[in-house]
This record gives sequence, structure tokens and C-alpha cells, in this order.
Amino acid sequence: MKNTFKEKLLIFKVRHEKDQDAYGELYDYYVAKIFRFVMFKVRLVEDAEDITSEVFLKVWQYIRTTDKKIKNLNALFYQIARNAVIDYYRNKKRTEIQISDQEQYQKIIESRDLIKELDQKIDTKNIEFYLEKIKDEYREVLVLKYVEQYSVNEIAGILKKTKSNVRVLVHRALKSLRDVMGN
Repeated sequence: MKNTFKEKLLIFKVRHEKDQDAYGELYDYYVAKIFRFVMFKVRLVEDAEDITSEVFLKVWQYIRTTDKKIKNLNALFYQIARNAVIDYYRNKKRTEIQISDQEQYQKIIESRDLIKELDQKIDTKNIEFYLEKIKDEYREVLVLKYVEQYSVNEIAGILKKTKSNVRVLVHRALKSLRDVMGN
């Protein structure tokens, strides 16, 4: 997805005028999406908030310090978020993480097509169990496709893969999820 005119204008204001209000508009638009994406990866609200803040700081610094044209701001946010999560796990030995606040978890995943379909078969508590059973790469593509509702083309940009690879990945991820669910 290419940048909208408004995004281009906001990027220009941040880069050349150091306009914090313009960046605030970008923040307001992306914060919930990035937080949800990170939350699905790290499972702890406090860590997800920290990583999300770090992502927005890095995007701010990138916009202000690079002269490169930002072709897809959405992909930039998700790529930086993805890298921040990778750094998080590099710096912290991965342990089994449980979400202590089931209500918060429910808000994150409710009203999405895949989750609704799964919710008909199993309760919300088990969704996390099944998603944890599939490969990280599969879980990531399912979150982008069915929770964030990105197109295959947009996911390809975020993951830096071809559209064909993303389609195959989605197919394999769904098959893997069905397999672990016993269907």
C-alpha cells in the first residue's frame, strides 16, 4: 500500500519542519495497529507497550534523519516493529509467557474473522494455545491477514516476500492451524 497524500504531507512536515503535531497524527493512526501486532508476539502488556514506544521513537528518528523516500509508511512501521520484537527476544531468554488479564487479550482479538471462526469451535482461552502451537512465521502471517486485515500485497511488503510466497505461507499457516486443532 503506497502512502496516502496525507501521509506524504505528514512525513514532509516531520522531516523538514520537525512538526511534532504531524507525527502525533501518524502516532494516533498507527499506535493501535502496532500495539496489537506486538502484543500478539510478546504476550505481556508492559513489554508490548515498551516495544511499541520504541517503534515510534525509531520511526521518528528514521523520518528525521534519512533522505530516502519512504514509499510505504505502513510497511516501515511493521518492519521496525518486527525487528524490535526480534531484538526483544534476542535480549531476553524466551520463556512461556501467559497473559494475566484475559479481558485485555479478548479486546485485542475480538471481532476478527479468523478469531470468530475459531471462537465458534473453541473458547477464547484455547485460541492462544492453538496459535502458540504453530510456527512463529505462520502465526505472524495469520495475524497480519486475519487480525490486521492486510492484503497479500501489503503483507508481501511488510515481510519482504513475493505475493506468491505470502499466498503459500497463508495456505500453509491455515493448514497447520487446522492440523493442531484436530480438523
